[in-house]
Order: sequence, then structure tokens, then C-alpha cells
Amino acid sequence: MNVLLVDDQERILIATKKLVNWDRLGVQEVFIADSAAVARKILEANKVDIMLTDIEMPGEDGISLQKWQAVHYPQVCCIFLTSHADFSYAKEAIHNGAFDYILQPASIPDIEEALSRCIRKLEEREVILRKSSLYDKQIPNALEAYIVSMFYQRNQFAQMDEWRADSHTQGDNWWFLPCLAVFEQADAGEGKQFLVKALENAGFDEEGIAYVAALLSEEQAAVLFYGNSGIEPVLMRERLQAIRQSVCKETGGTLTLFLGECTNEGLPESIGNIMDYQEKMVIRKNETYLVSGEKVQELRVPDGAAWGKWLIRKDSVLVKNQIINLLQYAQKQQYLTLSYMQKIIHSFLEACSIGCYAQNKKLTELFTQDFTYEQMLHSYTSVEELCEGVDICLRQYNAMLIERGEGEETYSVHERIQDVLHYLDENMERMISRREAAKYVFLNEDYFSRVFRKETGIGYKEYVLKQKMDYAKKLLGDTDMSVALIASKVGYENFTNFTQMFRKYTGTTPTEYRKKASKKRQP
Repeated sequence: MNVLLVDDQERILIATKKLVNWDRLGVQEVFIADSAAVARKILEANKVDIMLTDIEMPGEDGISLQKWQAVHYPQVCCIFLTSHADFSYAKEAIHNGAFDYILQPASIPDIEEALSRCIRKLEEREVILRKSSLYDKQIPNALEAYIVSMFYQRNQFAQMDEWRADSHTQGDNWWFLPCLAVFEQADAGEGKQFLVKALENAGFDEEGIAYVAALLSEEQAAVLFYGNSGIEPVLMRERLQAIRQSVCKETGGTLTLFLGECTNEGLPESIGNIMDYQEKMVIRKNETYLVSGEKVQELRVPDGAAWGKWLIRKDSVLVKNQIINLLQYAQKQQYLTLSYMQKIIHSFLEACSIGCYAQNKKLTELFTQDFTYEQMLHSYTSVEELCEGVDICLRQYNAMLIERGEGEETYSVHERIQDVLHYLDENMERMISRREAAKYVFLNEDYFSRVFRKETGIGYKEYVLKQKMDYAKKLLGDTDMSVALIASKVGYENFTNFTQMFRKYTGTTPTEYRKKASKKRQP
């Protein structure tokens, strides 16, 4: 195991190389670089397993270096060093695939702990790769071996031509459709057998659709569909849904399928998208996901500055309430990814930093030996852990205010209603009930109705309808979105209901409204 240290400050490089117990970690060689340019040369000339790099450096920064490394040396595991104020950098680092980042000034135990976790991950990957080697005698079918190699060594597709030769799939007319099966509460080996049986019963062979299934691990199996006639992934998803249900019934466990894009030359990218998608999912439902080349649509996270303002006015309960609402909605929409939870954490810490600064306090004062800053940063692996971390930080923040002799400021009715209006704007794609809106700002539902009308001049339901219809009118007039998509954008799951409500509100159908708006725009 070899490590590369990158930092523009020579004293930090020397101290880190000297003080970290490399022998205990099992590291053979440690390289040092005082710039991104030097780091590139070292990566090109040596075998490097882990790169520990500072973000802010003169010239090329650590983010740019990591992006280059991810393309040319994807097997290298990258850990960033960042300051507590670098929230935007931290977000980008995680988004680009960094393994972890450490708060500066970093202690040696913190660095060793991050390196240790990274090493464990690399060792686990190495075990899997050894098991999946093309030369593994335990895999009798060469095509299965290719599949295993493609899914676990997806950045190394040198054997693709060999695969095509062995499977007789040369030529531009052939398509490939990868699928990852994740079993829970069931053995993947047994699950794979039932999956293959279900695929046989589905009659794919009769339609000219071939497939190869291979076991990847104790929890995962892979299937590669291929043929020389077109296939629609959406239709394939519907068929796989029935197959998935059959397998679940046979195994008594759950099965989640991740179906990629139908492609010819883009198979590595399609497999990569699948693996990245499933790795980032915090929760997996017993479902079939269609994974496109587009990034997973993630929900908006409020700016940490807004939460910071709430903390300054001592509305910590409001911050906690919105975080819980965000997590619950993300779960419901199946968008709860590790990346999304990390963004929530970063926004929350930014808010805490703003609140502490306003009180002439340091962010570190919110943490103790029992719950550290690093624990908060890494609480994205479960909803429960994240919520507990938020609760601990807010309790510490409130205790800090009490020590200063400051009581709770009045959260005025006007401020509450303004927050509700902002909340409605941020969640246009949802149908937010009066009860939810009242709960959001901690008001009795009946009292909320009265003060809402007083502040806005109209009732809550009337306001929400006007808000959604006005936005729908804007989309109809300014975009080429389908009416069905616009309906979903304003919170209507049922297309017919949206059309009826739009006609009731405007006196015309969405299609007729669009035609009239189009004529008005014409010169």
C-alpha cells in the first residue's frame, strides 16, 4: 500500500510523513508533493493507492488535481484536507467521488483513522477483484467471468473485444443492457438461480434477447442483456418488475434491480452509472430503478445562510423541523442518496457556523469528546444518526445561548407566514396541506388559517391554488414541457385532476391556453 501526500506547505508534508504510524497502517512507501504538478508526475511514475491532498494550493488546487486523477487513475482513493469554512469545496469534493475529507488543522489520530478506513475499503475491493479475476478457476463460464470483470473493473474494459468475440456480438447493430441485482435477506447465490430461472420463463430467448448472469458477491449479481434488434429500457423495466416479484416470492427476501441504458459503445459508462447510483443510495426499496446517464436528480437543499439567520433569531426548532421534512420527503421520492445527506450536513454546519459567529463563539464549541465534528461530518450513513447529530448540536447551541443569559426571541406571526410562503415556493412540486404548513411554523391549524388570511388577504387553499396555477401558466407559455410534466411540477400526480382544476381556474384547458399564449408571442 502506497500513499501520496500533497500540500504546498513543506512543514506539513514533513510533519505528516514523520508522525503518522505508517507501519501500523501497513503502508510501504510514502511519496510527497508540494504542488499538483509534482503530484501528477508521481502518479504517472509510481503505483499509488491513496492520495491525501490539501484543497487550497497556489496554482492548481486539490479539486482540479482530484478530477484529473479520477479520469487517469480511478483506482486511487482520494482524501481531502479542508478547513471548516470550505463548505463549497467539501461539497464539490464529495460530488467528484472523493473518499473522505478531514478538517484542518488535522490531528494525527484523525488522519490515521481516515487512512485506516480507506485502506479497509481498498482491501475489500482487492478481495473482490481477486475472486472475480478472469483467471479464477472457480468460474467455469468465460462469459460470466467477463461480466464480473466489467462490473468490478469498469474502468478497465480492455477485454471488451474479447468478450464480443466470445459472445459473437461484433458489429454496430448489437446493443447491450446491464442490470445489477441486489439481494437483501436472501443469499445472492440462491437468488441468482431463481433470477435465471425467472428470466428463462420470461421468454427472452424467443425474442432474440440473450443474457448472461454472474454472481458478484454475497449480496449482488449482474445480468447483461444483449441482442441485434432494438429494445426499450422502460418496457424492459416493466418486465423485470414481474420477474423481481417472482424471485422475491421464491427467496422470501427482497430484490432491488438497477437497470442501465441500452447502448453499443457506451457499456462502461452505463455500468459505471449503475454502480455509482446504487452505492450512493442510502435506502433501497424493493423496486426496479431505471438508471440513465443523467445524474440522479437530487432535491434542493436550502442555503445554509437561511438556516443561519434562523439560528441567529434563536429558531433552532425551525431548523430541525425543516431538516426532518427534507429527509422524509427525500425518502418518499426515493432520492435519499449519500450525496444529498452530505449536502444537508454541510448546509447545517454552515448555519451553525453563522450562528456561532453572531454569538462570538466558535463552531467547535458545539462539539464534545462524546460527539465530535468528524462524527457529525460522517453521520450521512443513516437518517437516524444524522437527526441525532443535528439534535445534539442544536441542544449545545441553545445551552450556549442560555449561558449568555439570552431568552427566546419572539417568532412573529408575520415572520411565520413569510416562512410558509417561502416553504411553498421551494416545494412547488408537492401538495402541502394546511396542517403541514401550520406544523411547519408551530401554529395551531385553525389559528394558522386566520393569520394566513390576515397576512395574505386570501385563504390558504385559495393561495396555494393560485400559486400553482400561475406557475403552470408560466410554464405553458414559456416552455415546451409536456402538460403531464407541468402537472407533476405543480404537485398533481393525476393528469386529469390538473386539467380539470386548470380549466376551473382559467376557463380554458392547458392545451388551449398554450395555443393562445403561442399566438400572442408570434410577431
